[in-house]
Amino acid sequence: HQDVPFEKLVEELQPERDLSRSPLFQVSLTLQNTPVSEIRLPGLSLTGLETEEHTSKFDLSLVVEPNPTGAIAAINFNSDLFDGETVEGLL
Repeated sequence: HQDVPFEKLVEELQPERDLSRSPLFQVSLTLQNTPVSEIRLPGLSLTGLETEEHTSKFDLSLVVEPNPTGAIAAINFNSDLFDGETVEGLL
């Protein structure tokens, strides 16, 4: 994904489309290990904000962020496919 934009990949591969799911994969794992940095420009200062996802883009998404004491994990899932107990078991 870093070298080729997702939209370009879909365009080139032309997978069979099903609007009920993502065209190439249904599960994602993200290791968020890039430090949040502040951007400073003349007369402007930008700082990243933490956000929470309330909708699932994929059937299952796991985000892991290392911290000084270990790691923090967040999982987002399609509630039509998984229940809370199943997801807790996965974690």
